[in-house]
Amino acid sequence: MTVVNFPKAKKTTRRPAILDVTKRALRSDTAETVRYRVFPWLGRALVNTVMFAWSAVRTLMLMVLMFLRPLVFFVITPLTTALMIAFAVCLFTHPADTRLTWGFGLLTLGAFFTMFMYDWLIYKLGGMVVEVTHHRRY
Repeated sequence: MTVVNFPKAKKTTRRPAILDVTKRALRSDTAETVRYRVFPWLGRALVNTVMFAWSAVRTLMLMVLMFLRPLVFFVITPLTTALMIAFAVCLFTHPADTRLTWGFGLLTLGAFFTMFMYDWLIYKLGGMVVEVTHHRRY
């Protein structure tokens, strides 16, 4: 024969009666609490709006830079080549005139730096195009 013991019932306690005035006071307190909860929502909305604006500007800048890249490199690549040749010629033919050598050397370096910075800016604005993840298989 199986005996099942049921738990003892809890004693109910009497709660004090809530007056109508107390209910009205609680409702107004609740409204105040809800009003103050709006501020974190507005803060998140502002941050999301700023992030969207930054993303839109970044996309437009990236699009313009990618569109102009062939033109910029079409101009800078022959210029860099000519400046390197002029630097080598001045280095060996005019060793006494250092202004020419330094001038062509710095212009060559500036052209290389311009090409590097243009591609670096495109890389930074583009972000991660392909995200590579490594999955472990067990």
